[in-house]
Amino acid sequence: MPHRLRAPDDPGRTRILYLARYAPDEPVLEMKPDGVASGYAEYHFNLFKELQAIGYDVRSSSKPYAAWVAGGNVDFVFSLLNRMPMRNPEVHIPSLCEYLRIPYLGAPPNIRALAEDKYLSKLAFRSLGLPVAPGRAYAIGQELAPPDFPGPYFVKDRFGAASEGITPESLQDSWEGAAVIVRRFHGQGREALVEPYCPGIDVTVPVIGHAPYLILGHVAPQSDQVGHILTEGLKADDHLGNQLVDVGASAGAMAGDVATLWRALGPIDYFRADYRWDPATGRRTLLEINICCYLGRQGALALAGRQWGFSRRDLVAHVVEFSLARQQAMRQHSRWII
Repeated sequence: MPHRLRAPDDPGRTRILYLARYAPDEPVLEMKPDGVASGYAEYHFNLFKELQAIGYDVRSSSKPYAAWVAGGNVDFVFSLLNRMPMRNPEVHIPSLCEYLRIPYLGAPPNIRALAEDKYLSKLAFRSLGLPVAPGRAYAIGQELAPPDFPGPYFVKDRFGAASEGITPESLQDSWEGAAVIVRRFHGQGREALVEPYCPGIDVTVPVIGHAPYLILGHVAPQSDQVGHILTEGLKADDHLGNQLVDVGASAGAMAGDVATLWRALGPIDYFRADYRWDPATGRRTLLEINICCYLGRQGALALAGRQWGFSRRDLVAHVVEFSLARQQAMRQHSRWII
């Protein structure tokens, strides 16, 4: 039986505040020039137009302080302001919306914070019995003692997004080489996470909240780098794109992982579960979950959705309507304790 997505009955009655780094700022509702992240200006503008095309009453801003005056003026905050120059930036808008009692995109702040921290989420996933690799976090100023697992090592930003800071040198055979990369992250003001390198390819599993959720498929971001790793440059350029992939018998195991994640962390409006998967052995290693992930037409969510007959517009409308329904009664219990 085909799955039906939620669609708004009267979208013009829903007032949305759209927030993104390159969102148009009223009254000039035009696409901005690209900044440091290639393609994001076009992406953020096109998503703004998509919300308008669905029929929502959309206001737009690139400034986080726009949310401070949203109380009583909007019905929903659609925020892609996930990366701001502050610690735990993905928590800022959800926390503010909780205070103002405005429904917002994604998941509660505590779940957003857990997902952003690749080390704490690894510990949480392990406690749930999910297949994760060992790892060790290195805070700035901490002694760089080797981890208690052998190499080769993979070094990344503990709180990074879009493969920030990952280069071909992130893959190191020895601890001495890995320590150099950890120091490089520290020099940039970033905490580092060191993991054993997992052979195979990256596979992501896009999921939308549904009844209770729907796994859209399995997508492999393409890489031409040594070890098939996804570097920051590859993510920024994205000239290789994504492909649907058949993971064989691992599909059932990944579905079980998603069910475990949903029971522990859900409901979530939409997310990706990111894996390293070895086609030769079928071994899967859960790396992280990505909440409020990329909604571009060539992204994993849209690509997987098309095999169900869902357009990007269908998915965006569904996510908004699911989120509104999820949060309909969430503010009733809130009150001052003292």
